[in-house]
Amino acid sequence: MAIRPEQFAILKRHLQHVYVPFLPKLLQPKSEADDLAKNIDRSFAAFALDHICQIDPKKAARAVVDDFDDFGLDAIYYHARTKTLYLVQAKLKETSAFTQKEALAFSQGIRKLVNGDFDGFNANVLSKELSIRHHLDHCDHIEVVVAHTGEGIHVHAAKAMSDLLADKAGGEARLKDAVLNFDSTKTVGGLHSVNAVEQVDCRLRLDNYGEASAPKIAYYGTVALSDLADLHKKHGKALYQKNIRTWLGHKTPVNEAIMETLAVNPARFQYLNNGVTALCEEIAPKGGKGTEYRDFELTAFSVINGAQTVASTANFVADNPDADISEARVMITLIKADADGDFGKDVTRARNHQNDVKEIAFAALDEEQERIRRELQHLDIEYVYRVGEPVSGWNPNRILVAEAIQALAMLELDPRYPVWMKRSLLDFQKTDGEPYKQIFSQSLSSIRLVNAVRVYRYIREQVAASVRGCWYEERKAYKHSEFAMASAFAKQFRTAICGSDLIDVAKMRAAGSAPYDTLRQHLWDIIQSISWPGPLAIAKNQDRTLDLTRRLMTRQYGLKGDPAIKALRAKFIVGQPYQVDLFKYLASKAPQIANVT
Repeated sequence: MAIRPEQFAILKRHLQHVYVPFLPKLLQPKSEADDLAKNIDRSFAAFALDHICQIDPKKAARAVVDDFDDFGLDAIYYHARTKTLYLVQAKLKETSAFTQKEALAFSQGIRKLVNGDFDGFNANVLSKELSIRHHLDHCDHIEVVVAHTGEGIHVHAAKAMSDLLADKAGGEARLKDAVLNFDSTKTVGGLHSVNAVEQVDCRLRLDNYGEASAPKIAYYGTVALSDLADLHKKHGKALYQKNIRTWLGHKTPVNEAIMETLAVNPARFQYLNNGVTALCEEIAPKGGKGTEYRDFELTAFSVINGAQTVASTANFVADNPDADISEARVMITLIKADADGDFGKDVTRARNHQNDVKEIAFAALDEEQERIRRELQHLDIEYVYRVGEPVSGWNPNRILVAEAIQALAMLELDPRYPVWMKRSLLDFQKTDGEPYKQIFSQSLSSIRLVNAVRVYRYIREQVAASVRGCWYEERKAYKHSEFAMASAFAKQFRTAICGSDLIDVAKMRAAGSAPYDTLRQHLWDIIQSISWPGPLAIAKNQDRTLDLTRRLMTRQYGLKGDPAIKALRAKFIVGQPYQVDLFKYLASKAPQIANVT
């Protein structure tokens, strides 16, 4: 399966910024634009080496030999720790498969290199000839890597590579038996790993501990609160990566109570606190004394309940360095489970069903949210989906998940969304609800999310300006029809929103000004034609909002008199909650506002 277009765009940006500056210079440079495009292509070999061998990006870039007369060899790298010589061909293509022609060229280059024939190679390879000969003399393995982002390796290309390896390139026994296929899945995984939160591995001592072996391995006992505070100091928010929320700050009643107990009577802490629960991928018991105490080596340790306890303690210690909390202990449960698996998510959800937990907090259990966060970080956009993440001041490159939900909902075809959002935004934040599932599918592009938010912010700015500039009923019309207006207007940016380029806010404002003014006037004309019951009542009534939205889309999209609309309005299908075909048709006819990227 080929890489998704928006991920391909993010990958190219990442390659340009991380690897291109350290590549060997092009042997036959052309124009600045051509050279940049060529270097981005060349740098994909460095990206593959970086994520296969876990090496420094600069070192990976220096291994690139891709240029004219490379005989299909794009990078050559010797991994000293494993005594493996890597020979890489990399094809940065959005859709095309790795072809037979490319495989045959690569095979020729490999045969020449392993047999010590450097005749005809370009200057990049020749400059490394002595070191390559040295590595060939001392390596234990030779690994052939095909890195690609397209549809895969063509069957004839696979045959050419298997023939090379079966023949051992003419007798080179150190060649591994199979190609290392660095495909689009591995590429996206590498891209995501760049912005992954660090894994927490640690050692904790449990006193008076017990254990369970079925259905899951678990250990429980008491732990020194200071030990958990030390982990917070060392790892910060990584300690709570699998929790539904991070620290909520000093000012919550619970956190104030925690710090008061630590200050006044730390010995009573374990009796006044609900305890801490953590998931671990591995739990290894170490030295101890019966059930009195034991040390545990913990891999991928993540606090899924008790973040407020641990973080509040850490902040209390930081604010009161002379305080003695050595007597403070807390009950802890360690469960061996993959936090991303179904069981881990069920435990996290079940142990966080306190009354004060907001529905949106459970978005932290949605793997798609973390995928989006990592991809957007490559674009220097901060995506916040976890409750408790510190957010201060206005940052146009910061997006909160609640805002993303509203923006993406406006792109959906279902015309009931505007009235539902007018009634209750919280219903869209329920992660087990249909609107949320529809919006945050696995196919959701992270760039689409950003573009939708930028368009939605623009629409809200315009509506707010309309409200400020009007009086009485006209003011109410814009205020209470905001979601209906946003739903109709957002669809005019559909092509730009769903593309692989980010919308330029300045260009959007310039291009959208006149169409918005037309939209505003259409809405007011429609509202004036309805003598009763008024803008607010219309906005909260589903049937009236559907009628308003239909009329608004028809006028805004220039469809008055379209015969297809008359036929679709007369069409009713039993069981449908609204006229699906009608609104699908209207949305498909939205004239697109261009030149905004």
